[in-house]
Amino acid sequence: MTPAWFVVFILLWTGFLAGTASLVTHGRVPARFAQLVWRGAGLLAVFPLLVMAAVSLMPQQMPAALPDIPYVEPAAGAVTSATVTLQSAVSGPEWAWTGPALLALLAAGWLYRLAMGLCGQLRLQRLKSRSMVHWRNIDAFPLTQLGLERVPPVRLIPDGSPFIAGIAGRAVYVPEGLEAPGDLRRIVIHECVHLKRGDLITRPMERMIADIFWFSPFAWMMRRELDFWREAVCDEIASTLSGDRIAYARTLAQAARIATPQRALPVAAFILPRKRSLPMRLDRLLEVRPARSRPLAALGASLAALALTPLALAEVKQAETADKGEGRAMFGHAILMSGEAKVSSTFGKRSDPLNGKVRLHKGTDIKAPMGTPVHTPGCGTVIFSDFKKGYGETIEIAYEDGTRMRFSQLSKRLVTAGDEVSTGTVIGKVGASGRATGPHLHLEHWKPGVDSKTGKTALAPQDPQTTEGLVLYAAG
Repeated sequence: MTPAWFVVFILLWTGFLAGTASLVTHGRVPARFAQLVWRGAGLLAVFPLLVMAAVSLMPQQMPAALPDIPYVEPAAGAVTSATVTLQSAVSGPEWAWTGPALLALLAAGWLYRLAMGLCGQLRLQRLKSRSMVHWRNIDAFPLTQLGLERVPPVRLIPDGSPFIAGIAGRAVYVPEGLEAPGDLRRIVIHECVHLKRGDLITRPMERMIADIFWFSPFAWMMRRELDFWREAVCDEIASTLSGDRIAYARTLAQAARIATPQRALPVAAFILPRKRSLPMRLDRLLEVRPARSRPLAALGASLAALALTPLALAEVKQAETADKGEGRAMFGHAILMSGEAKVSSTFGKRSDPLNGKVRLHKGTDIKAPMGTPVHTPGCGTVIFSDFKKGYGETIEIAYEDGTRMRFSQLSKRLVTAGDEVSTGTVIGKVGASGRATGPHLHLEHWKPGVDSKTGKTALAPQDPQTTEGLVLYAAG
């Protein structure tokens, strides 16, 4: 393969991958899904190099001729024709210098990227040498949830953006001016999430895409997107661990105001250099709408599947384990955030308020003002969103442990069937759209169990007030 053909092919290949990944991750998509897609694109970007290495090791004479494949032959002929045309265009006497010159240019670019990496390491070591130990303790850090034995030491630096670095002795480096206990705690949590997820190892490998294909703007696009989604995933996890998403967003904005990001440092900085990154991260933290699947999600799944490696598989496995917990749904948000909310009718047998007949009340009624936002207490999938006779406007959500929740008597539905909802998402508003005497939320919780008569597994209603971790309402 000539240098010219190598450059043209890589431009076309990385352009295709970057364009496909952009379409798949456009709009409101889960951060982990987007990171997996861009990681897949990055892995596929270097795939041609692996193929060329494998081909160079193959014997020149094959033991037997392969049969012709009609639907592959036209494509193979087109590639051969393009190769011959390109080679003939640059192989004439007047163009004989182009091949060596292009190869020299590629080599110069790789040497320059290597020099920039070394300079970045020198800047990092100089900045670390100017740091000072921070002696205050970090209160209430969720070590057990991250599986860490201890918090890395915190060191103060004159300026720059917070980051974590080190091989044998890791430390969190925070610029002076971000020493408030709350800000410091949230920054340390963010950096420890990087540590737990292995970003100190994967980040240099991901950024090598632009170093190898420095001549491709699409490779630099992959690098920027990988940097952004790495921080977005950590923001999502760290804001949940810190317990206050709004305060976390405030810390992010405060760090951006007082910290000047260091350029060309080989670390994952808390504040990314690009100006558009901060508004996008804040928007994801403060946005209450659910992350929705895009029409091209199937294409994104195919792209990610092609690029799955042991690293990606381990990442997905870790995420699934964290989400599922110990075989039950994880609830982390109150369903109603209103000081006026209260239970008006409990689960169990009762006299129907409309006709006086005694019957099983399969849920719990929570009285609240008309229009009060209804939040989903955990992550799940909307399996029903429509009007149901007797229940009025109704939403049903399925959770990964097999349980389901029904939210009825709504005045307005804000999600549709098939939507993926995250903890705290506003899915509707309190109303009285079915059989009701006043505005309230009718909540049902169904769990799978074995029917004692048939022996088959079936869903059965449970008392929502006895569900572990479920908070029906809290002061707004």
